[in-house]
Amino acid sequence: MDFSEPSEAVQIKKAIDDFIDQEVAPLENEYDQFLGADYEKNIVDDEHRQVPEYRNIVEQIRKKSVEAGFYGMTMPEEVGGGDVDILTRAIVGEHLSNRPPGFHSAIFGGAGGPTLILLACDKRQREQYLRPLMDGEITTCFALTEPGHGSDAHHMDTSAEKDGDEWVINGQKVYITNGPYADFAMVFARTSGDDGDLGGITCFLVEDDNPGFEVGTIHRAMGMTPGTHAELHFDDCRVGEEQVLGEVDHGFQSAMDWIGGGRINIAAGAVGTAQFLLDMSVEYARSRETFGKPIGHRQGISFQLAELATDLEQVRQLYRYAAWKMDNGERARKEESMAKLRGAQLANDAADIAMQVHGGAGFMKDLPIERNYRSARVFRIFEGTDEIQRRTIARELI
Repeated sequence: MDFSEPSEAVQIKKAIDDFIDQEVAPLENEYDQFLGADYEKNIVDDEHRQVPEYRNIVEQIRKKSVEAGFYGMTMPEEVGGGDVDILTRAIVGEHLSNRPPGFHSAIFGGAGGPTLILLACDKRQREQYLRPLMDGEITTCFALTEPGHGSDAHHMDTSAEKDGDEWVINGQKVYITNGPYADFAMVFARTSGDDGDLGGITCFLVEDDNPGFEVGTIHRAMGMTPGTHAELHFDDCRVGEEQVLGEVDHGFQSAMDWIGGGRINIAAGAVGTAQFLLDMSVEYARSRETFGKPIGHRQGISFQLAELATDLEQVRQLYRYAAWKMDNGERARKEESMAKLRGAQLANDAADIAMQVHGGAGFMKDLPIERNYRSARVFRIFEGTDEIQRRTIARELI
């Protein structure tokens, strides 16, 4: 068994470090008001929409990332991607997360960037949506979750009915990442079958200027970059047959495949964040003295760090094994859920332990620990809650 990192991952990590030093860090220094203690107040306006100055920074990094070859690097070469495998992308994601909060999160585009779901685009759709998305000219969003349905997404209330040559979409989506700014949305709606059926769900490409489509309330999310998530409303939203992505009634499996790959990236990001917090805490434990000696010499501190380091390494190996299985065409539903479940807990434990080791200093906004403490909690909810992961693991076992 070879536990070394793929050479491509090593090369990309080095290139990303150089990219951050040359392109991202100068912007972080110039616009530190978006990263400091009052970042939440400065990023959004009174309606909680991100201000133009901040949006411009994100756009700059996105376009520079396209030029550098990082943006859409997991997409196939045939559509302009780097054809990077799942394991390499996850390792690079871990590396990118091993640093304080910053603008580097825009490098890959997140939920607004290219996604493998869009490989189902036909020739015309690729030219209209996928090509400009790969070029960083437009962004998208993944509209699945609803007010009454999260984990039970196949029970969705949003519907699309055929009317001549058009589909008429009615419904509402919530907590949609990049929803306020997407140029088009990938909207999932029931087109046939009964409530709860896995079949009968279709994905539609809905442009932001469609008169039946409206961005509703922009959510205020704990710990996350403000102004990122929103409600989406569809009121007799008409789209043509050419806006169907893939096959009618077969969109739900595409949605689940997207979420499955996301679980690996969450676990990898959790490991990177935990490593950053662990390193901070170890350094602090070495230098901070009480009662005449460093606190790291006391078991009450050192044992916490030892447990965290052990858990971190376990999750690192688990997500990499899951990614390796997926790259080799093996079923890894159980392993990806295990990695996401343990990764989510790791992110929360790391933030909690880091805050405890730093004491009062960790509770202050001068350090990034309190922000990580708040942002870690969502790891146990999005891309499948802890309970859904356990359900999936149990189902795979039994």
